[in-house]
Amino acid sequence: MGLKDIDNKWFFTELHPIFKIPGFFVKGDLIVLLPLVVAILFIGLFSLKFMLVALGIYIAVRHLGEMIYWFSHQFNVRTYRPDDMGFKKLDNHAVYILYQTLAIVGTVIGLGIVTFSLLYVK
Repeated sequence: MGLKDIDNKWFFTELHPIFKIPGFFVKGDLIVLLPLVVAILFIGLFSLKFMLVALGIYIAVRHLGEMIYWFSHQFNVRTYRPDDMGFKKLDNHAVYILYQTLAIVGTVIGLGIVTFSLLYVK
């Protein structure tokens, strides 16, 4: 399955409840967030302390992002379509979620770099 084959039905399919523990709510979340969580867990091979910090940042940012998303969702109309990054069959709602999850990845990476610098760089 390529990017052009992913449609809204696949993207918005709910996942098994076990996937909700790390903050994956629909299959579309896996596109961006699963590699991030795997990378955070991989960090644990080198530093358990930094992995826990990064995981804490991810959890906080993910849930804050979800809160903001659902709060704003109540009051806004989704008419603007940003670049769909090759996901031609997704509607605006799905594309917005991709942007939100990409922003979460960037925020976690940024806060992780800051934290790493503060903890380990002299």
